Amino acid sequence: MARLDELIAEAELGEEARNFLNSDLGKCLIGMAQQEVMAAQQALLGANPEDRQKITELQNKARLGLFFEQWLVELISKGEEALNVYKHER
Repeated sequence: MARLDELIAEAELGEEARNFLNSDLGKCLIGMAQQEVMAAQQALLGANPEDRQKITELQNKARLGLFFEQWLVELISKGEEALNVYKHER
């Protein structure tokens, strides 16, 4: 029974992530994250190649922006997978 409860919780979390991603707030935050990635990429183009600290900072900024969207997509995917497993086990 605990396994089915876990699947239900994961499916619900995935659905919440989907709803968030489709909400105005979610779209706004995704847009902001994408802008951060683009700004970091532009800054990297002009960065001094010997300034490791600045390059690392910009790379981390870009990664964080990319990770934000990936985390949501991953939650949605795991939720869909959990729902399919739940349906199969019932």
